[in-house]
Amino acid sequence: MRHTIVVEGYAYKIRPVTLSDAAFIVDVRLEDKERNQYIHEIPNDVSVQEKWIEDYLEQEGEYYFVIENKITGDREGLIAVYHLEDNRAEWGRWVIKKGSMAAVESVDLIYKAAFGKLGLEELFCRTIEKNESVIAFHRAIRQKEREQKEERIEWNGISCRMIEHYIEREYYYNEIQCELEKKAYQIFVRNMRYAVGKFEFHHIGAAAKEIEKEFSYYKLLGYIREGASFEDKEQGIKGQFIISKNQPRLELLENLSDSVTLNVFLENNIHMYHFAYLIENIEKGMEILIRNRAKLVSPLKDSVYFKKRICFFVLANSFLIELIEV
Repeated sequence: MRHTIVVEGYAYKIRPVTLSDAAFIVDVRLEDKERNQYIHEIPNDVSVQEKWIEDYLEQEGEYYFVIENKITGDREGLIAVYHLEDNRAEWGRWVIKKGSMAAVESVDLIYKAAFGKLGLEELFCRTIEKNESVIAFHRAIRQKEREQKEERIEWNGISCRMIEHYIEREYYYNEIQCELEKKAYQIFVRNMRYAVGKFEFHHIGAAAKEIEKEFSYYKLLGYIREGASFEDKEQGIKGQFIISKNQPRLELLENLSDSVTLNVFLENNIHMYHFAYLIENIEKGMEILIRNRAKLVSPLKDSVYFKKRICFFVLANSFLIELIEV
């Protein structure tokens, strides 16, 4: 089906399968015969897969996705929703590349697609009883399991019983969404650490007409100076870091006399206007942001205060962030 559904998580996203994914589909499905022994066999022929995708794109009611790593940009798996009927559907065609950590988040994303995008009330999947590792996974993430049915299929000449797991919309949102997102976040942290090394929040930048006047308000909240003020003529700002126990570090900033750097924020009465992060591999961090639709608005330059390189990006939601090299 020619759909446009994209669902983004922490480390992964799902997006529509296209003809250009044919070779990847063949590779990932044939990558590990032992691990993939419970999925339908396909020929090692990209042209055959291209024809299958062309036929699929003309069908209605099927949603086939590529699982993509947001940090590396690599394709790491496949997943689909199909057999839509009576506001419920089946999910499957689930294959994860060997060594990938996409399993948990890819399932969470297919739930989000089914309930949040397609408006379904139930999503279910059927697994051959011999596929013990997948059944254990379904149980581990607390999918419900229906009473054992007599339904059987022929698989490689053997009659096999099917086990059906399912999730209703309300059960997902009320009971397991937070658990799955927490696990996905932990995987994201591991992926980011591997990709860029250190990556941690440092401060919030706050625009001020006059630093000292602005600081007087924060004193009421328990803030004190963190070192002396500084001037950065290249950026056109004067700054003062302030800190308080159990509160975020703030960087109060005002324009130098001949600068308009902060005017757009001051004119719109926006005080806290950017988040800043310490990052070990700043070039890699920039690649990740660009891959995820962030726009570079201030290229790498030396910071007067940090004595390291910094840069600024605008995220797709128009929020400004700063990367600080460590």
